[in-house]
Amino acid sequence: MKLPDSINPRRFGLIAGVALLFLALIAFRGIQQHRLNSKPLEAERIPVELTVPEVFVFTDEVSFVANLEPEEQAAVVAKLAGKTVLRVLVDIGTPVKAGQVLAILDDSLLRPQLSQVEATVEKARAALSQARTQRETARKDFDRYEQLYGENVISGQQFDHAKGQVEVAEAGEKLAQKQLAEAASGLDQLGVLMGYHVVRAPISGVIAARSIDPGDTSSAEKPSFLINRQDRVKVKGAVPESAFAKLKIGQVGTVVLDALEGRAVKGKVLRLSPAIDPVTRTGQAELLLSADQGLKPGMYARVTLNVGSHEGLAVPREAVKALAGTGEKRVFLEKEGKAMGRMIRTGAEEKDRIEVVEGLQPGEKVILTQSVRIGEGSLVEVLKP
Repeated sequence: MKLPDSINPRRFGLIAGVALLFLALIAFRGIQQHRLNSKPLEAERIPVELTVPEVFVFTDEVSFVANLEPEEQAAVVAKLAGKTVLRVLVDIGTPVKAGQVLAILDDSLLRPQLSQVEATVEKARAALSQARTQRETARKDFDRYEQLYGENVISGQQFDHAKGQVEVAEAGEKLAQKQLAEAASGLDQLGVLMGYHVVRAPISGVIAARSIDPGDTSSAEKPSFLINRQDRVKVKGAVPESAFAKLKIGQVGTVVLDALEGRAVKGKVLRLSPAIDPVTRTGQAELLLSADQGLKPGMYARVTLNVGSHEGLAVPREAVKALAGTGEKRVFLEKEGKAMGRMIRTGAEEKDRIEVVEGLQPGEKVILTQSVRIGEGSLVEVLKP
């Protein structure tokens, strides 16, 4: 076959050679890729660090949550019901002293009776004064008649009459004393009753609540005021009987307050209940704290008390994984280059350590590294420390 004059034989040979070389390269790459795909891949080993369970001394603690309360709180109830409130002299937040007047009730119905009893007392005092004068006069006359009778100047009848006058005068004085005492007693009782129309603070503190206003009718059942003595505050809660027996009066506890950005303050155990509740198997512990640290009644408090210590097998916190939705705990052990899962039961936690109650033995190799790539049977490579 004769090539066209426009095609150079040498150029044609070059083009053909390049095409053959290109086809040979494609064939070589295909064979190479086939061999690569048919060769089994070696699984990647995950680098991990190991740890071993060690004995650790854990602090035994017991906790409870409660609200802060004032050291003392007094509910002030009016002693007379059905009286109109004339004046209220304090409001919520007002500091008060013991005996200070808080409110005044209407005593207009009692005042006329008070005037009458006061007049009766004055009359009784005047009658007693007169009876005392009569008794003194009769006594002087008797003393004089007694001397004259001894001198045989007067008769026995006159002497007896003088003696009788003394007895009558003394009896009159005693009667006047009794009448005055009765009148005075009535006045005292009325004075007490009048005093009930003034509502006073039984303790010093701060008015925490007020439920009456001028014009209201007083109640002998519903408190008119609540007074908090809150120089110090207290917090109390239930402690399981196993830990309650280890608590002592004066023991220091830690109280964390969310309202104060998680500030932790110290408080001392003030009281421990003398008996365990047979239903809940708990005892009440009460701590006292100083309120000058910004503490206020009603704040939410989390209380922690130290009740001793114990030794336990522990691993670092980062080696333990909590399984979502179950609350169960798991660790991975390294055995012959593979990761093997193990369920464990944990106990106390302190600092960066978790107590392992069940599931591990001393000396077992626990994988410290946490990774989503590590699963049951994963190949691992232990990093040198």
